Amino acid sequence: MNELKANQNEAFKLTKSSGTLTFDKLSVQKRNSFLEYIFGGCELNLAIAIDFTLSNGDPKSPDSLHTRNLKNNQYYQALKSVGDILQYYDTDKQFPLFGFGAKLQHAQAASHCFALNGNIFDPECDGIDGVLDAYEKALKNTSLYGPTHFNQILSTVNDMCDGLEISQSNQKYMILMIITDGIINDMDKTIDEIVRGSTLPLSIIIVGVGEADFSSMDVLDADDEPLYSKKYKRHMGADIVQFVPFSEFKNDPRMLAKQTLEEVPGQFLGFMEKNNIVPK
Repeated sequence: MNELKANQNEAFKLTKSSGTLTFDKLSVQKRNSFLEYIFGGCELNLAIAIDFTLSNGDPKSPDSLHTRNLKNNQYYQALKSVGDILQYYDTDKQFPLFGFGAKLQHAQAASHCFALNGNIFDPECDGIDGVLDAYEKALKNTSLYGPTHFNQILSTVNDMCDGLEISQSNQKYMILMIITDGIINDMDKTIDEIVRGSTLPLSIIIVGVGEADFSSMDVLDADDEPLYSKKYKRHMGADIVQFVPFSEFKNDPRMLAKQTLEEVPGQFLGFMEKNNIVPK
């Protein structure tokens, strides 16, 4: 009983008037939604990059992540599953498709950024079916090599974003999907390019295939600590990277879609608000 009375007294104290709060100025600002920009005509573009390093295993082996038996090929599965999700956000369904870490025919060293359709000046593929077809052909025309470098792919896509010339009347945004087995050998240069990209109209989705150690991808995701570039001597302007472990969600399309798209709308809105761009 005494405890009940004490609680009643405390509740009474909390409801007693203890002063007046006055606002000199109050403004209500509407926050625009992701879909308002899309319906207003903002163009979204999807670019894709695929890891062709030897750590994935020889494609002739049934255990390879790049196995030529496409039913068991995790890259093919990820391209189809995640690509099917992301393609609906792309305006023209023309996808620049890059590879990295392979030795091309007649080359003496590995290439860390090449077009899977063979034309680096026009690397676009027509729809997800065109992407899958180009990937299948590339498996026959390249030799898996290494090491695993992200920075040249990121630099190329950053250059593409730099050239978009974003304004109120010219609204565009790019999503880069990188599919990799998780082992990375150029962390500092990769961080430099992510920090550079963090002020551009860009979101990066890294899809991890296989069962490798993805701790470096968690670092790039930067949910716990913002990335710092030694080259540019600054922290990232925004968190633009999302990491998705494909093996955890490949049998659950709903959760795969949720994980893949979870951070993109917020990253998109953050960029538009910083640049004072509203839906058309």
